[in-house]
Order: sequence, then C-alpha cells, then structure tokens
Amino acid sequence: MIDAAEAFYASHGQAPLFRVPDIAPELELELDRRDYSREGGTIHLHAEIDALEGNSDGDITVSAAPTETWFEARFRTGGYDDAERRIFRHMTSLIVGDRAFVSCERDGQIAAFAFGVIRNGLLVVEAVETDAGFRQQGLGRRTVGGLIGWARRAGAKAGCLQVVADNAPARALYASLGFNRELYRYHYRRKTIAA
Repeated sequence: MIDAAEAFYASHGQAPLFRVPDIAPELELELDRRDYSREGGTIHLHAEIDALEGNSDGDITVSAAPTETWFEARFRTGGYDDAERRIFRHMTSLIVGDRAFVSCERDGQIAAFAFGVIRNGLLVVEAVETDAGFRQQGLGRRTVGGLIGWARRAGAKAGCLQVVADNAPARALYASLGFNRELYRYHYRRKTIAA
C-alpha cells in the first residue's frame, strides 16, 4: 500500500503524505523505517445535539450557500493561493446534505465564520475561523453557536468536529460549547522529496 501511494504521489510531483489514525500504530513503524517525518495532530470530537450550546442571535448570518463575502473572509484569513481558492470553491459546491454557511460581522466585514453539513442526523462543523483582529471577543463562540442552533432546528441529533491538538484556545472554545467526547486522534506523516 505504501509503495503504491508513493508511486502515485511521485507521478504528480508531490511529497507522499499519510494520515495516520491512532488506531493504526502498525503503520508508524514502517513510515519510521522510510524516514517519514511526523506533523500535526488532530482530535475528532463529538457530542449529542442536546448537550451542545447553540444560539440564534440576530448578528449571526446563516445561509444555505456561501456568499462572495463569506468566501472573501475565508480566503483572507486562510492565506489561500489561486489554485487553493478554486479547489475550495469547487469542494463547497459538491457538498451533499443540509448545509449552512454562518458568519458574524464586525466593522462592516465578516469577522468570524464556519460552515456545517448535516448527514444522517450528524452535524459536521468545518472551517471555523475568526479574523486575527477580532479574536478574544467571543465571536467564534457566537458563530459556532449559531451553526449549532441552525442544526438543532434542522433536526440534527449530534455534532462532531476536528481540532488541531495543540490549539488550546480552539479546544477550550469547543469544550465550552459541549464538545467533550474525544472519538480518536490522527496525525500526518510526510516524506521529504530530495531536491
């Protein structure tokens, strides 16, 4: 499997990258042997919808499709290049299921945003971000809370999200909203391509 993946990446001029869940420790030894470096760490969190704190405050905008200003905020805070922007736009157009793109404005611009999708009663929270100039004001909490409120009204039974393991502020935010059950963790292993 690793050989096939390496050949695929090589055929596209890319460094091989594996996502390794904590339930597959046997993969670690082989990737160590092949000199893959470890990067990132992510935690997958879950909660029943009734355990989550949601809101429907008036300053949260909820839309079934991303607006151009929503995309602009995402690209401004994420540092996307042109190719990544095209890919992200295309990916969001392919989402199947009930979906909501939420945002919170301050000073005439989107200061915090996220989106979510409900499939089979499960809300999947994605792309949560607060513009650096507006952090520590509770806008991320209001935005995700608005998404949870939408999901509850839409009939979701539970919610889940992924958070970078060493992002203490985000983990505290999600815990305060009720995302307290850790399902699993994963990290990435990347092989450096010789120049």
